[in-house]
Amino acid sequence: MRIRPARISAWLLSTLLLAACAPQPLTVTREPVTLRLVAADDAAPLVTELTSAYEAERPWVTVEVEIFNSSVAEERLRAGAADLALLAQPGVSPPPLWSVPFATTGVVVIAHPAAPVSGLSLLQLQEVFRGRVGEWEDTTPVQVVSREAGAGTRRAFEQTVMDGHHTTMTAVALSDDRQILEYVGATPGSIGYVSMAWLSPTAHVLAVEGVTPTLTALDRYPLAYGLFLAARSEPEGDARGFVEWVLGPEGQRYVARHFAPPQ
Repeated sequence: MRIRPARISAWLLSTLLLAACAPQPLTVTREPVTLRLVAADDAAPLVTELTSAYEAERPWVTVEVEIFNSSVAEERLRAGAADLALLAQPGVSPPPLWSVPFATTGVVVIAHPAAPVSGLSLLQLQEVFRGRVGEWEDTTPVQVVSREAGAGTRRAFEQTVMDGHHTTMTAVALSDDRQILEYVGATPGSIGYVSMAWLSPTAHVLAVEGVTPTLTALDRYPLAYGLFLAARSEPEGDARGFVEWVLGPEGQRYVARHFAPPQ
């Protein structure tokens, strides 16, 4: 049967009208959001990966990151310069912060590669860092190397090792774990500590109380400590969304590349 051109035009017009009248899916455009984040340098190797992945999943969110030692990062958070912080052991100064652990890391004790030592007890570490051990067994003078005051690794080390005693005044204090790795690696007789996340494969790592620090041994390692997400009060909105993402399977997949799960 032949269909006349006029009838074809009417059918096409009817089809187009029906399509135009059909409900169309709504496209919701999110308002741009900026999330301000401060991080302790203990967590620095992770921060870029976390924020990049989060922004890729939520393109309306921009995460601005500043990195300091843990004490300065906490001060910035308390002053309102950040919405969230990644901290090593938040302080107890009032008012208390809201916080939740998101990872576990450890302070790794390192020595010069030629140092005749493979491990120390906590008491031996205390004696060394108090300056009460002048030389190693091969008569090389001991040089203590420490992080600067306010660093999360120093706080964790002193809480567990020093028992209220001060680090020797002859210690070399450095502001960066990479500087400590370089200094200890190049200076005979030196001993220091760094965060596990910054550990170099060439570093001479010492066991503590018979436990060599690895991600799988942190539940037994005496110098393990927690990393926390913190805020001035329980986060809401996009800040809460970031916290939930970090604590969830996707965020923890990135955390596991550098740290152990929270304890």
